[in-house]
Amino acid sequence: MAGCSSAECWRHDTLNAKAAMGLALIVVVVTLATAMQPLGTDLYLAALPAIRNEYAAKVGVVQLTLAVLVFSFGLSQLLWGPAADRFGRRPVLLTGFLLYTAGAALGALAPGIEVLIAVRAMQGLGIAATMVCGRAIVRDLFEQQRGTHVMTMAMSMLAFLTMLIPVTGALLTEALGWRSTLWSMALCGVGGAVLVLLRVPETAPALKPDALRLRPLFAGYARIARNPAFRSWTLLNSFGYAANFGFFSSSAYLFIETFRVTRVGFGLVIGGASITYLIGTMLCRRWIAADGIVASVRRAGFLSLAAAALLIVPQLADAHSPVTLTAGLWLMLLAYGIHQPCGHVGMATPFPLQAGAASALGGFVFAAAAFLCGTWMGLLYRSGSAAVLSLTTGVLAASTGVIALTLVQRHGRVQPCGPPHPESSILHFKGPS
Repeated sequence: MAGCSSAECWRHDTLNAKAAMGLALIVVVVTLATAMQPLGTDLYLAALPAIRNEYAAKVGVVQLTLAVLVFSFGLSQLLWGPAADRFGRRPVLLTGFLLYTAGAALGALAPGIEVLIAVRAMQGLGIAATMVCGRAIVRDLFEQQRGTHVMTMAMSMLAFLTMLIPVTGALLTEALGWRSTLWSMALCGVGGAVLVLLRVPETAPALKPDALRLRPLFAGYARIARNPAFRSWTLLNSFGYAANFGFFSSSAYLFIETFRVTRVGFGLVIGGASITYLIGTMLCRRWIAADGIVASVRRAGFLSLAAAALLIVPQLADAHSPVTLTAGLWLMLLAYGIHQPCGHVGMATPFPLQAGAASALGGFVFAAAAFLCGTWMGLLYRSGSAAVLSLTTGVLAASTGVIALTLVQRHGRVQPCGPPHPESSILHFKGPS
C-alpha cells in the first residue's frame, strides 16, 4: 500500500491474510501444523515394544527414535524461525510438511534401528518447521489475548484428534505391524502440503532480508533470551512439555510389559489424557475471557502441583498401579491444556516483528528439555519399576506449578516491542495487575 506507515501496512497486510483465510481455516491450519508433533510421537507409542522386539535393541536405543526426533525438532527451530522471517511462513510450512512426509516414508522402510533413528531426525526437522510457522501465523494475525483464544481453539481441535491417535496407533500396530504407523504419518504430511499449496497465503507482515545472517541472528536470540517475559513463559512450557514427553516416551514398557495392560488399553490411557487436555483448553478459553492469561496460568499452577503429588506420593509408598499413574497423567494434562496455549502466545508477544525467531528459540528450549528428560529416563529404565517414571515426571510437574505461581505472575504481563498490532494498539489484560 503506497505511502502507508509501517503500522498501517502491517494492519493492511494482516487483515488481507485473515480475510483470505477466515478464522475457521486459520484454526485448521494451525491445528494441522501443530498436530505433526503428536502424530510423530503418540501414534508410535504403542509400537515401541514391537520395535524393540523386531530389532532386538535395548530400551535406551529404541528411546532414541523418540529422543532424536525431539532433539532435531528443537535444534532446527533455531534456523526455521529466522527462515520463516526471511522467506515467509508459507514456503517454510510447505517444506516442513514435505520433510515430515519423507522421513515417515523412509522410516516405514527402515531395515535397521540405525536407519530408523536417522530418518526420525528428518521427521523432527519437518515438525520444527510446521510448529514454528503455526505459532508465528497466530502471532502475525492476532494480538495476545485474541491470539491465545485462537490458539486454544486450535489446541481443542488437536485434543479431539489426539484422543484418537494413540488408540489408532495401537490398532494399526496390532493389525498391520508398527511400520503402518509411519505410513499413516506420511499420508498426513501429504495432506498438510496440499492444504498449504491450495489455501494458505503468506501472513508475515514483512520479510527480513538479513534474518539468516549469523551475527544479527544470534544477537537477536540473545536479545529475546534477555526478556523476562519470554524466559518466564518459555520455562513454564519447557517443564510441562518435558514432563509430558517423559511420561509418554517411557510408559509403554511399564504399562504393557509390567502391568500387562493391552496395547489398546494403553492407547486409551494416552487418549484419555487428550480428553483432560481438551478440558484444560476449554477452561483456558473461559478463564482468559473472564480474568486474563496470567490469572488463568496461576489457577493451572495449582493443578500442576496436585498432579505432582499424585505422581510422587504413591511412589514413596511403593504403591503405584496403572490407575494411580493414569490419574497423575490426566491431571497433569489438564493443567498443560491451560499452560501450553498461554505459553506459546506469551513468549512471542514481546516480539511482533520477530515472532518466528521467538517461537523458534522457545521451541528449542522446550525440545531440549524433553530430549534431556527422555534420555535420562531411557538410561535409568529398570524393568518392572515405576520409580524413574513417576519421580521424574512428578518433579517436572511440580516445577511447572511453581513457575506458574511465581515467574509468570511477576513477568507474564507484557507489551509488544514493535509497531502496534493491527487489532489493538494496546494489549489489555483483565485481572489483578
